[in-house]
Amino acid sequence: MLKNLTIEDRGDSLLEVVISAVIMGIIGVLLVTSIATARPFADKMSLVGQTVQNLNTLAESINLQPFKPCTPANAQPYDFADFPSVPASSANGFDFATTSLHPMMTSTSTRASQYSQALALNIPSTGVTWSVEPNLPAGITLDSNTGLLSGSTTQAITSRYIFKATNGVDKATTTLDLTSAMVVVLVNNGTTWVPCESNPVAVVSRATGDGKNATYTYTGKQLSQGQVISVWGTTNPAFSGISMVITSVGPGSFTVASAASGSSVGGNADVTANMAVQQVVVSTVVGGSPLQKVITKAQQ
Repeated sequence: MLKNLTIEDRGDSLLEVVISAVIMGIIGVLLVTSIATARPFADKMSLVGQTVQNLNTLAESINLQPFKPCTPANAQPYDFADFPSVPASSANGFDFATTSLHPMMTSTSTRASQYSQALALNIPSTGVTWSVEPNLPAGITLDSNTGLLSGSTTQAITSRYIFKATNGVDKATTTLDLTSAMVVVLVNNGTTWVPCESNPVAVVSRATGDGKNATYTYTGKQLSQGQVISVWGTTNPAFSGISMVITSVGPGSFTVASAASGSSVGGNADVTANMAVQQVVVSTVVGGSPLQKVITKAQQ
C-alpha cells in the first residue's frame, strides 16, 4: 500500500513539473511579446515627445517675428528663425558629433524653403562615406561624400533615421529625428478662418488722402458703399491694415474716412477680412498622426 502511494506521489510530482513548465513557457512567450510590443510604442512616444518640443520651438521662433501681412503671392511670410549650433557629442574616437537635426519648413506652391545641415564627426577623417536609412523625405538628400543634408520638401513629417559613416576602417552609427513642418497663415473672412491665399483680394495701385478721406484706385471685384475693407502693403498710414467702411465708390476707386494724407502707391485690399489679425498654424505628422501649434498674431 505504501509502495502504491509512493508511485502515485511521484506521478503527481511529474505532472506538476510538466504543468509548471508549460505555464512558465506561456509566461515567457507573453513577456517576450509584451517587450516586443512595448518597445515600438515607447519609441513612438519618444518621437512624439521630441516632435512636440520641436513644434513649440518653431512656433516660438515665428511668434518672435514682427507681424507681416500676407497676400496670395506671399501666403507664407514667416520663416523659421536661425537655430543655434548643435552641441557636439562628448564621445571620443570615430563617432558622430551631431546629436540632433534642425527642423525644416516645408515648401508650398507659393514659397520654396531650402534646408541645409552638415553632419559631423568628433574626429575629422578623410575619405568618409555617409549613408542613411530609411529614405529621407522626397526632395531632401544626404551627400555621401560630405555628409550634407540639403534640399526642399513638401512633406510635413517627423521620422527617425539611422545615419552611418565609415572611412573604410572605422564605422559610426547614430539615430536622429528629423521634423519637417508646414506653416499656414489664416485670416478671418468675417465668418471663419481661411488660408491667406484663398482670400479675395483687390490690388490697390494708388491711395490719395487729404487728412480726412482717402481714395484708393484699384483693380478687382466690384466694391460697394458700406462694405468693410482692410488695406495694407506699405508703411504709409493709408495702407495700415485697419478695418475701414467704404463711404463712396467710383469707377475703379473707393473712398474711406482716413487720417492719411499725401499719395502712396502699391498695396492690397481685402473686402471682408481684418488682415491685421492672423492665426499661424505650424503642423507636422508623426506616426500617421497630425500635430499642430497655433499662434495668434496681431498688427501693432
